[in-house]
Amino acid sequence: MAFLSWRNEYRVGVEQIDEEHRYLFDLINAFHDTHVGGTKRSALEQILNRLVHYAEQHFRHEEAIMEAEAYPAYVEHCALHEDLYLTIFRLSEKLAAGSLQVDMETVRFIRSWLVEHIVKHDLQFSDYLARRPKPAPTGET
Repeated sequence: MAFLSWRNEYRVGVEQIDEEHRYLFDLINAFHDTHVGGTKRSALEQILNRLVHYAEQHFRHEEAIMEAEAYPAYVEHCALHEDLYLTIFRLSEKLAAGSLQVDMETVRFIRSWLVEHIVKHDLQFSDYLARRPKPAPTGET
């Protein structure tokens, strides 16, 4: 059983965002499995670096979609992304510097780092998309 399993309740309803979230889940599961497997610290560093870089890409993609959809909480959401990114980036720096002892608490933190953001914030965007008025179909002549 995976450490972090994708559930339909995490779906935002935008395929690109949902696919990227699933990949972030995969990276967190890889981090967990590597930690539990007792693999070298360098393997943990590599996975965490991939998570940092992919999270940055994902946040930019998500923000572009939110901006295109005129999401009213766009600016606030971008600030949340910046905080999330800095948190995981600093964790990665500490791991690389040898000042972070990876334990299950660290792994659980990384899991909650993503899941809490999706549940508390990304699903608000999903609600916005579901509730916003749909453009009227244009009639062809």
